[in-house]
Amino acid sequence: MSDRTAGIGPPSTQTDVPVVNGRAAVATLTYLGFTLQLLQVGIIPLLPAMGRQLHVTPGAASWLVTAGLLSGAIALAVLTKLADLYGKRPMILLSLVLVLAGCVLGSATGSFPLLVVARVLMGVQLPMLALPEAIANDTMPERRAHLTIGAIHAGNGAGVGGGLLLGALVGVHPGAWHVFFYTGTVAALIGILATLAFVRDSPFRAEGRLDVTGAVLLAGALVCVLLGLSEGPVWGWASTPVVALPAGGIALFGCWLLQARHTPHPLIRLSAVLGKDVRTPYLVTFLVAFGIYGSLSAVTRFAQAIPHVAGYGYGFSALRTGWFALPQALGGVAGAVALQRMGRYRNRALAAGAGSALITLSFLGYATLHDVPVLTMASLGVSSMGLAIGLAATQLMVLRVVPASESGIALGISVVMYAVGNSFGSDVVGMLFSGMRLPNGMPERNAYLAAFWLCGAAALLALVMSVWRARFGPAIIPRLSTAGSLPTTPKERG
Repeated sequence: MSDRTAGIGPPSTQTDVPVVNGRAAVATLTYLGFTLQLLQVGIIPLLPAMGRQLHVTPGAASWLVTAGLLSGAIALAVLTKLADLYGKRPMILLSLVLVLAGCVLGSATGSFPLLVVARVLMGVQLPMLALPEAIANDTMPERRAHLTIGAIHAGNGAGVGGGLLLGALVGVHPGAWHVFFYTGTVAALIGILATLAFVRDSPFRAEGRLDVTGAVLLAGALVCVLLGLSEGPVWGWASTPVVALPAGGIALFGCWLLQARHTPHPLIRLSAVLGKDVRTPYLVTFLVAFGIYGSLSAVTRFAQAIPHVAGYGYGFSALRTGWFALPQALGGVAGAVALQRMGRYRNRALAAGAGSALITLSFLGYATLHDVPVLTMASLGVSSMGLAIGLAATQLMVLRVVPASESGIALGISVVMYAVGNSFGSDVVGMLFSGMRLPNGMPERNAYLAAFWLCGAAALLALVMSVWRARFGPAIIPRLSTAGSLPTTPKERG
């Protein structure tokens, strides 16, 4: 068994990796990133109408989002490791098949419990934020791999915009929410066929077997933390479950760390994926994700507020708010293009800093220019561009320092940081909205301003960390335009 196969060799962007994936694979992997966000975001605008149609409370309807988030957390802990052990392509296909089953179930039922089951199945696609990038890294020359990873994140941005637009269009006819699941069925089927036809698997495999105990502990920790955070607005922030669940999740996480240090084949080799070289990109991912709620849900909620009722807002209908999909999609594409132009620079931490700077600028725009719809949409485009650059750059930083045989689980941890940061930011903003209310129950204008400034501060901290890493840390990588040998010094391998 070779060092690369065993996962004890150098990082995974080695230039002697056999080229097995071409342009059709690039398009397919980008499409998978688009589909993920389309199905994750598209249901959010439909929740009020679905709740009324199914005769459930808004809190119960929110489980159509929460269920997918929790199953996605479990899938991250299990499928990304199985991908390293048995192949990334088979795990992508397994995820897509389960998504297809969920979409078919959702399109065929009007039962709320069965719809929750459908969303559980659809949530298994969350590892799609990691596995397409890992395949690109393992099976393409460096320049094409970086291009593909940037394109995948552009697809993510376009998927968020597409999800907003899909939800707005379907929401015009509140009783037609099944169209969302029909669309998901077609999208998942296309993804399966394209993956079978055009994507070849990574040739690298990790040693050992699935650490079941570690997977249960890590999945339990994620479920507890994410469940407590996501249900805080419904159960009450001071309620026993909301306080106990995150605390229990932290305790389980501690147990998992202890277990991982003493098992011969841990779920995650801590020395490889939690070392000093990846701490900064993981933390930057968390901070960037913290502000996503402020740049999407809060902005669209502000736009739909009626001025003579709330004293702010544009009075947009749900359909008119769908125009926000345009800057979201264009920003993601612009981010991918900008990331490739940054390829002439050797420091990926600087690219992460540039993304964080754009996100900081967008929140400054939200806070100061929010009364003008066009300027708000421009800020949304800047935010989407920064997000595409920042998340792609942090993943590239991680991929530089882990073996190809562990690229799946390493990026899985990055997605965990993304999910936890997103949930934590959403809950902090939700607490601001709950604590700063008008007599009619709507959030005050100052609640939005506080949310924008707070999320902007998180992005600013990500910028500071990225610049610090670029200046003092091992963040330098070869130019994309060269096909030189594998970097050997820590400074070269950032």
